Amino acid sequence: MRRFRLALALQPAAAAALTNLGNALEAAHDLPAAAQAHRRATLADPALAEAHDNWGAVLTRLGALEAAEGCHRRALRLAPDREGGWLNLGVALRRAGRLDEARRALVRALALAPAQGDGLANLGRLLRDRGESAAAERWCRRALSVEPGHPAAAFNLGLLDLARGRLEAGWLGYDARFRSRELSGAARAVPVPAWEGDDPSGLRLLVWAEQGLGDEILFAGCLDELIARAAAVVVECDRRLVPLFARSFPRAQWRPAPADPDAPCAGIDRHVAMGSLPRWLRPCFDRFPSRPSFLTADPERAVQWRKRVDALGSGLRVGIAWRSGLMTAERRGAYAPLDAWGPVFALPGVVFVTLQYGDCIAEIAAAEHRFGVTIHRWDDLDLKNDLDGVAALMTALDLVITPASSVGELAGALGVPVWRFGPRGDWTALGTGVRPWFPTMALISAPPGEPASGALPAIARRLAALRPTSGPAPAPSTKPSG
Repeated sequence: MRRFRLALALQPAAAAALTNLGNALEAAHDLPAAAQAHRRATLADPALAEAHDNWGAVLTRLGALEAAEGCHRRALRLAPDREGGWLNLGVALRRAGRLDEARRALVRALALAPAQGDGLANLGRLLRDRGESAAAERWCRRALSVEPGHPAAAFNLGLLDLARGRLEAGWLGYDARFRSRELSGAARAVPVPAWEGDDPSGLRLLVWAEQGLGDEILFAGCLDELIARAAAVVVECDRRLVPLFARSFPRAQWRPAPADPDAPCAGIDRHVAMGSLPRWLRPCFDRFPSRPSFLTADPERAVQWRKRVDALGSGLRVGIAWRSGLMTAERRGAYAPLDAWGPVFALPGVVFVTLQYGDCIAEIAAAEHRFGVTIHRWDDLDLKNDLDGVAALMTALDLVITPASSVGELAGALGVPVWRFGPRGDWTALGTGVRPWFPTMALISAPPGEPASGALPAIARRLAALRPTSGPAPAPSTKPSG
């Protein structure tokens, strides 16, 4: 990177040097700076198709999909036979949820370069998104035959294996996730060997967080076994989880994950990413513990929240969430807007409590007005940042209903009954129809081909059966549905 900067000091408008600098910045996970370098390259040489294409690829990773599409189409006008341009356009269109257009672009890329591993792997990924698992597996295997070890093909094949309950092969493929560039974050850089399932006794291990908040909670279910066996375990996690995790796993040392993946870490013998723990600790279903929970809410705050929830009146106390904090076009079908909850809100005898974090005041007000329902919330609880408080509130609820989000993972980890709904094909069910990670969680699937909101009528029917006519409410079922 230093050489490119020196070259640009001599020739600030050198498109080739700007392109190389952008590629180096992207490899270093500095995406905003990479986008800026590639933009400057297009200004330095507007006829350089590669510059437009590279700029678009970084914009795609940043989530600026409309701008990315524009970059790729400009690149293809300049060089219509450039297979990489069609490939990158296909990726941008897939992430925008335009799967038919994305497929046509990827097929065009493969027509120009039939033995290109990236093209084969991306077509496999697209087919996985469409639910065409058998075809997706064939294309991923073709990519691996052309380019053994291709990271994206290995990662997507791993997810397909996990979705079918092939745990050993699936976790092996899942470990290609950082090399595949399917994740937005960088791997933690630690100057010691990775822990690979060997006897941890006598070792001081660093476990570092990755991906999102829900992933951290999900994979934290493996920690108690590791903590019991190792000499010492240091865990880096989201700052908001530190109090809850420290209470639940008191033998470990907890600290917030550093912003810099290259931050120093002394006194460690081995390191392991949280998402790699299942490969070594959950290689088969017999290794999943049967305990109902693994996180512990603050007992004093739990008592306080029980009193506040009791004051809302009689009825089934149901916490709800309806979307993730990361709403992209690619993920939109996995969530259900609040205005689609009419069948659920129509039920009498239910006390609704919002667990939805983020700016949603207007959404709640509109739903209350439209459906004539009250969705309870408290101004003194920050649902996004005070996760210890959210955990305490959850313990006062009879049930939590949520799509795939950290809300459901937290409820399941606490042992609170939770219904997680969404489209079919959740790989984290590991081919079981339930979530082996969380014994108190049930999956409710939308009808085939429908988005998450298609599951809400079934949820309403199940919820109606739970409402007590007298006496305590029956325990919510965790049997799979849909």
